[in-house]
Amino acid sequence: MLPLIYWLIWVPSCVAFASGVSLLSGRAAWRKISSVVLGLLALAAPLFAPEAPVLRAAAALYLLWSCAKTVEIIRDPMPRKPSFRLLHALVLHDLRRDGFVTRGARPEFRLGLLAWVLGAGAVAWAALQVALFEADMLAPPWRWLTRHGAGLAFVYFGVEGALGFFELIYRCCGLKPPKLHDHPILSRSVTEFWGRRWNRVVGTWLFASFYRPLAARGRPRLGTLAAFSASALLHLYFTWAAVGLEQGLTMAAFFLIQVPLILLEERWEQRRWPSPIRRAWTFGWLCVTSPLFVAPTLAIVAGGFR
Repeated sequence: MLPLIYWLIWVPSCVAFASGVSLLSGRAAWRKISSVVLGLLALAAPLFAPEAPVLRAAAALYLLWSCAKTVEIIRDPMPRKPSFRLLHALVLHDLRRDGFVTRGARPEFRLGLLAWVLGAGAVAWAALQVALFEADMLAPPWRWLTRHGAGLAFVYFGVEGALGFFELIYRCCGLKPPKLHDHPILSRSVTEFWGRRWNRVVGTWLFASFYRPLAARGRPRLGTLAAFSASALLHLYFTWAAVGLEQGLTMAAFFLIQVPLILLEERWEQRRWPSPIRRAWTFGWLCVTSPLFVAPTLAIVAGGFR
């Protein structure tokens, strides 16, 4: 287990740096260039962190996302106050799409959301224990199947719980975030899974930054490839920083494989299929390809138990 002191040093340092970069950004050209250069240079920092996969992954994810948020706010045609730029860098979602911008800050506490977060967290924790410890006591091939199945449950409910937790905190602070996650298990296509339901924080950014510009030029398929390639690079970066290049490439492959699946859905007009078959198609393909995502994720998390 990594000593707490490392977390108390690295996490506040990353937050402080991202906050400083957001305040540096502005309308002047030198501010834009300086903030982007500093944000990109900071991406090397996780490689110098203690050799703890969870800490490295967390630092890499936060610094990468703060860099993306800095570019996002620099490209915004509307001038933003320093306080807005700072808050925009600290929250996960696009603050410009937050309801408080038009309606003002109104703190609220959602008991149902808290119950869902606690339930999802409990399931994720139990699944992780099975994946990391209980599965090893089984004989092959049940060992792999149990480890992967439990790992898949950990990923699903872990993301559900984490994004639900952030939404709960944001709402308690008076923010009105857009939907961050929309019950992906209800998806009836791979396109719907990635385009409307799974992790809308990253999904919305990929859509606006990569897909929409190309789709507006009449190249939607190229836009799909660009969005998933960007997602592959994002996941390659933080996985590489945490557990090495091989695992990073495995993670990236998972996202690149989604492109031909989405194109097949379009070509075969999957939206016209009966709903049960559509759900089986979606669930089946995501399960078949999921080891490419689950294995690196478990490798990262397992480092926190050493």
